[in-house]
Amino acid sequence: MSDDARFVAVALAGGVLERDFRRANFAVPNKAYLPLGGVTMLERVLRALRASASIGRIRCVTQPSAFAAAFGNDRSFCDDVIAPGTDLIDSMLAGFAGLPPAQMVLVAATDIPLVTARAIDAFACTARALDCDLGYGCIRRDAHVAAYPTIRHTWVRLREGTFCGGGVSVIRAGAAVHIASILRDFAAARKSPLRLASLFSPFLVVKTALGLVGIAELERRASELTGVTCRAIPSDEPVLGVNVDRLDDLFAVARLV
Repeated sequence: MSDDARFVAVALAGGVLERDFRRANFAVPNKAYLPLGGVTMLERVLRALRASASIGRIRCVTQPSAFAAAFGNDRSFCDDVIAPGTDLIDSMLAGFAGLPPAQMVLVAATDIPLVTARAIDAFACTARALDCDLGYGCIRRDAHVAAYPTIRHTWVRLREGTFCGGGVSVIRAGAAVHIASILRDFAAARKSPLRLASLFSPFLVVKTALGLVGIAELERRASELTGVTCRAIPSDEPVLGVNVDRLDDLFAVARLV
């Protein structure tokens, strides 16, 4: 695959360690550095991105001192280490700095330690075919339950099926700056389907609760709100959605690795 056809990857590993993990006496900068089988979640995600044929340059948004403590001078996992911003969206924008406006970026959470290069390539292939400015990754429940029946998620029922949010999405670099305030609202509401629906319209809250909303309706409303082309990217790759939010999640995923 040519360099022009590849995505730039921005891996988000900023923030502070949540209280749940601090109480368990983990002494790491944030959850990206939590160990699983002797390997940090961050390294597992960066290795998958590096092995993906769909990814070119990799930018890791994290505290440079934390990255240096974990990896030393080894930059085989990523090309750039960029200091995070004050919140999730500021950190994402820091990862986009200097990129051409038309560049498509795959944004990856770093708490999805089961992710594989194959899953990233499958997701990137679908995203590329949609030709959108913003593509939100979501995982079909049937695929997830078949692979990981004991891993919990927050699910939303749509007309096309039941989904949870995934740990990867795509966005065009030039679009991100223009819709930063809306992205910040979405990020704050991302764990609550009804709260997310309320950002679209009060009417959608009722329809979402009843499972009557379709993907096309959500895409259309998101595009109206942002002024850019928004698409959902459904996936049957459950490893893209197995994330570590709580201590129980860490123990559950540790048993899988």
